[in-house]
Amino acid sequence: GTGDSQDDEYRWAGLEPPKVMVTTSRDPSSRLRLFAKELCLLLPGARRMNRGRAELGALVGACRAAGVTDLLVLHETRGRPDGLTVSHLPHGPTAHFTLSGAVLRQEVGGLGGAPLAAPHLLLLRLDSTLGKRVGTILKHLFPVPRPDSRRVGTFANEDDVILVRNHVYRRRGRTVELEEVGPRFQLR
Repeated sequence: GTGDSQDDEYRWAGLEPPKVMVTTSRDPSSRLRLFAKELCLLLPGARRMNRGRAELGALVGACRAAGVTDLLVLHETRGRPDGLTVSHLPHGPTAHFTLSGAVLRQEVGGLGGAPLAAPHLLLLRLDSTLGKRVGTILKHLFPVPRPDSRRVGTFANEDDVILVRNHVYRRRGRTVELEEVGPRFQLR
């Protein structure tokens, strides 16, 4: 059929849930390890891999052999997460984001426990050509949610900064209560 060749790498997306692997830069701090663990909770089905001394090429080869669809590499400076590289395997695209303002789940407060179900996604103000491309990369990290899922993941663009939030909602009669369950961070 006729389709946009730019998005050909995602033509089979949605037929099977994505297999996401999360790893860190070498010798990660305890905070970066904890953030990687929480990122796995944000992305249903994601698995965390200890990198050790492995080179990036060896990691990509191992992920391709295991059928991993996306590799996420977290970077840090002085114990603070400050970078996220997302690679769609086997042929791309690869996007690098500057990560800032990382707030862990226990720091968000009001934590009642987040369900592990796939979230419904809100991609707000990602309307430009680049925004649509970034939205495509981000939305294909998540499996298709069930209609009864009470979890919402939000990616909102504000002045070229993507705010990432994770919420659980509950219906109380005619009102809807929203509770942030974290983690919370910004991507640029």
